[in-house]
Order: sequence, then C-alpha cells, then structure tokens
Amino acid sequence: MTHTVTSMPDFINISGLITLSCEDVGTNYEVKVKGTTAPERCPECGSVFFHKHGSADQSYMDTPMHGKRSLLEIARQRFKCQDCNKTFYEPLPCMDGKRQATKRLITYIEVRCMQETFVSLAREVGVDEKTVKHVFDDYVIRKKSEVQFKTPEILGIDELKIIGDYRAMLTDIDTLGVFDMLQSRKKAKLKEYFADLPDKQRVHTLVMDMWNPYRQLGREVFPKKLIVVDKFHVLRMANEGLERVRMRVRKSLDDKTRIKLKDDRFTLLKRKNKLTEEQKIKTSKWFSLFPELGVAYEAKERFFDIYVQPSRAKAELLAEQWAASLPTEVSKDFRPLQVALGNWNREIFNYYEQPVTNAYTESVNGLTRVINRMGRGYSFEVLRARLLYNEQAIAGASTSIRKKIRKPKPSSEPNAFSLGRMITSSSEDEYEVTTTMHGAHLPTLIRLLEEGYFL
Repeated sequence: MTHTVTSMPDFINISGLITLSCEDVGTNYEVKVKGTTAPERCPECGSVFFHKHGSADQSYMDTPMHGKRSLLEIARQRFKCQDCNKTFYEPLPCMDGKRQATKRLITYIEVRCMQETFVSLAREVGVDEKTVKHVFDDYVIRKKSEVQFKTPEILGIDELKIIGDYRAMLTDIDTLGVFDMLQSRKKAKLKEYFADLPDKQRVHTLVMDMWNPYRQLGREVFPKKLIVVDKFHVLRMANEGLERVRMRVRKSLDDKTRIKLKDDRFTLLKRKNKLTEEQKIKTSKWFSLFPELGVAYEAKERFFDIYVQPSRAKAELLAEQWAASLPTEVSKDFRPLQVALGNWNREIFNYYEQPVTNAYTESVNGLTRVINRMGRGYSFEVLRARLLYNEQAIAGASTSIRKKIRKPKPSSEPNAFSLGRMITSSSEDEYEVTTTMHGAHLPTLIRLLEEGYFL
C-alpha cells in the first residue's frame, strides 16, 4: 500500500528544486521534483540564444528522510543553442557533478563513512558500496590538502601492528597527537617520507624504541638531533626479565598454585613502594617459597631506580653497578636488558637530556587491538583516514592563539605629512585567532574507540 502526498514545495528543502509530489513506497520516498534555475547562456559557446528542446527523465539519490531513502525524479529540461547547435540541460547546482546524487548526500556520506562501514552506509542511503568507497577516496584526497599538521619539535616514532603488518606511527610528543601513520616501518620507506617532510628542521628530538633502523634513520635524516629511547620500552624489558623467571617457576607447580601465581602477576610487576600491606604479605610468601622469584623482583626494582636518579652521571653509574652485580641465577633472564644497555647506552641516558617519553605506550596496545577489529575487510588507507581526520581528535590536539590587531579608522582631517593618503586618528581593537593542528589527539581517539564511535 502506498501513500501519495502532492503540492509539497518544501518537502525536500533544496534550493533550486520544487517538490511536485512525494510517494511513500515503504522503504523509501520517491519524490518528483522540478528545477527552478534557468540557464543564462550556452555552456559550449556562451550564446544567449537557445530554445527548449525536450526533456529527459533523470533520478538522483538524496539524504534519507524519516528513516527512509530518498529518490528524486526530475524531467530535466533540455535546450538547444541556436548558434552552435549543441544541446544542454538546465543547470542543477544542488547535484553532485560526478554522481547521480545531491551534493548534500555526498556530504552526508563523507561524514558518516568516517564512522560506519561502507556496507551499512550504502544500505542506508541506497547507493552501491563502491560509490561510498569512491566518495570516501575523494574525501581523503581533499582532506590531505586541507589538513596540514604542524611538524613536531619532539617527534615520536613507534609502530602498530595493523592488518597483519607493522605500520609506523609518528607522534607529536608535546600534544599527544598522532602526526601520521605510514603503511610501512621499513627504513627505505621512512626515508622517502622524511625527505619530503615540510619544516623538518623544527624537529630537535626523536623518541623511539630500540629498533636499529629507527636509529639509523634518525642519524641520517636528522643529523645532530637528540635521539632518546622511550624509557617505557626499557622498563618493559626489566619487567620481561622478571616474567621469564615467573614463567619458569610456574612450570614446576601444580594447577592450583600455578593459577594463583598467574593471578598475582600484576602485583609482582608493581613497584615495591606502591604495594599495599596485603600485597606485601602476598609477595613475601611467594619469595619465601621461591627465592629465585624474589631475586628477580629485587633486580627489577633496582633497575627501575635508575630512572629516578637526579642526574645522568648517577643514573649511568647505577646502571653499571646493576649489570655488574646481577645475581647468577637470574642473569640469563635479564640478558636482553644487559645487551640493550651496551648497544643503546647513549640513547637510553639521553633521557636525562630531554626527559620525554611515549607516555601512552600501554594505550597504544589497546588502540591496536580495537583498530584491528574495526579494520576487518578494510584497507590501511581507510583506517588511517578514519583516525587522522577525525574532527574531534584533531580539535583535541590543536592549539589556538588569540592576537590583538588594530584596525585603522580614516580621519577626515587633512595632514601635511600624509602625502595624500588616509591617516589613522584613532583605532579599534580587534582580535584574530590562529589555530595550529598538531595531529589526531590520541587520548580522544582511544575514548571514541572505547565508546564505540567507530563501528
């Protein structure tokens, strides 16, 4: 059963069109419209002499209304030029030039495709999934030219494993902004990227994990710049040493005790001064049962103390003492950390020259998991665009400066020194706001992901 409504000139509310009738066919509206914009001249030769030359039925999709798809049908007037004999249609400025859709539907798709899957969005608006994808591609191209993030002074280089491969993530450490996400973390690809990086002289510090291609890249592309190993990557290696001992101890336990030790994992990873009284009692019991576990815990604690020293010299001395006095029964478990102290010594202790970190490292792990779930069936470029060009996240990492400007007011009084030009007799205060974009705010992205913003 259908219901027809006639004489509804404002039903679709689009400038340049008049609604003639609207039929509700259940899943969508079929709206007959008429154009109201007459051509002024021939688009081919510019002549103003032309006449009507029949019409052609055309259909355009519009934004959904009342939960239904909207199909606009128009008998589009055709004209013929008397000078060049070319035919042309009446102008429809409200329609997209590339697709059989209104401009506002294209805008609607651009906004929603940053949040929903292409399949669900195509089903909602009544177009092919490929059309949604093409609209998205055009939108990304436009955004790349419109959204220009300021090159960071402190540049973080990390990686995320997305869609089965490691991708390089570049961050603005000062603002916690995701500056860019690159499809590959390979040195050659990164070198190509940084060769074209605008204002790269702004970068004075690089923060990275202990992956040697990053360090090589930093030395080649940013010579004489400070390279700092993220302290959380270093501290994680100390925790991993303790974890090796805990896992080795667990192998010899019965099922019940093994589960208990597994449940107390995070208690053992806490700093001693952060333990509650109950947790202190619990760890003491474990250490009395398994002294090797207690030795590893103390080794972990002494290493963490390196990063609370008042100076680089004292931190380096404590690190030497830690490596030299590491107990034999756990030295193998902490061997990777000892090697790192030797190979990355300068970069590790550069932290005391510039105490900065990728402080959100743990959040990145959670972000990776959610992105991978979000990205099933999508390309890396789609995921990258959804994260980098999210307006809420961009706003979270942007800074604004409000400057006072002075607007001159012309004077009617002549002045001998004005040389015939208008002069300022008084002024009015005005302000201009300059907004600088630093990337997509990582905490905002994580919040949006947790809230289910990205479907």
